[in-house]
Amino acid sequence: MDAGALIHVEANPRGRVYGACRDALDAGTPALLPTVVLAQVWRASTRQAPVAMLRRMCRSVPFTEDVAEAVGRMLALAGTADVVDAAVVIAAISHGCAVLTSDPSDLGKLANAAGVQIPLVVV
Repeated sequence: MDAGALIHVEANPRGRVYGACRDALDAGTPALLPTVVLAQVWRASTRQAPVAMLRRMCRSVPFTEDVAEAVGRMLALAGTADVVDAAVVIAAISHGCAVLTSDPSDLGKLANAAGVQIPLVVV
């Protein structure tokens, strides 16, 4: 999921993002949460209690040195600069999963630059 999906949870604690993550967890395949997405959104405020709850339902995807290099290559191919969006696309490609997103055009551009299709679920 991208930062927009995580922010969506703040305003809609039991909305579409929560439901998708709960369904994934119930199916035995927890939703993936790139740690760089969490860093972009997390402020440890009380209004983020729904985000804290959602974090526990997800599996973290670390931003490793290998991921950083893959992100840099993808940004060069796409001619863009958003590290977090590229990390989300790299995670989706690496794990063969869809992305919950509020920004399908930017993520789609990155995926297209890499020559792959990833399912984008708009929230």
